[in-house]
Amino acid sequence: MFHTIFYEPIYNLLVIVLTYIPLHDIGAAIIIVTVFVKLILLPLNMSALRSQYLMKRLEPQMNKLKEMQKTNPQEASKKMMELYKIEKINPFASLFVIVLQIPIFFALYFVFSKGLHPDVNSIYSFVKFPDSLHTEAFGLFDVTKRSIFIAVLAGLSSYILARRQTMTMNTKKENKEESFQDQFMKSMKIQLLYVLPVIIGVSAAALPSALGLYWFVSNMIGYLQDVYIKHKLAHLIMPQVSELDKLYIASQQK
Repeated sequence: MFHTIFYEPIYNLLVIVLTYIPLHDIGAAIIIVTVFVKLILLPLNMSALRSQYLMKRLEPQMNKLKEMQKTNPQEASKKMMELYKIEKINPFASLFVIVLQIPIFFALYFVFSKGLHPDVNSIYSFVKFPDSLHTEAFGLFDVTKRSIFIAVLAGLSSYILARRQTMTMNTKKENKEESFQDQFMKSMKIQLLYVLPVIIGVSAAALPSALGLYWFVSNMIGYLQDVYIKHKLAHLIMPQVSELDKLYIASQQK
């Protein structure tokens, strides 16, 4: 199933792009394929970014609701999910996007792990493998081999993207005891900013540079998507006060 759903489409798309782009440059082909994959995932990515942004906008109201429901945390969670439903927020959207990108990454890994070569068992009947293929991207590095430079770019771009995405994560509480959620958010911010970019950089250094190039381009596109969605949603008035007031009133009556 993995081979049919992920490996074959990625492999054939790369071969098709290689066939038609000028100079048959493998680096340009990887960038084009990455952009194409991101376009396919765009609706899911935009939905995930929207949910993240609106959840942050709802945080003050959520904190107020939790304060009112200290004696009944289960009821507080129920009210939170009701509020998510009212505002059409999917708190698990980001997780789904991450999970979906894992098999895509592995498909790219298997394409380049043994060098890009004609695969008669995977190539579609209407696709023809180029007669000659150079694995040097832009004449600078071999995408089937390791590249420290590309690994650094992958790690650095991951940090830049994470910094952008965690700008709104306020982990400081003035004159208040930190809750488990506050501690969790602080830990997540540290891991996104410092741990994950290091892991990606080290992994990119140990894998074919094609994967590092994919990471780098994907991160840059992710950065632009984040800028766009936050600019687009900045004008929204959150939350729907009348509905939230109903939840508060209901919680106070219990």
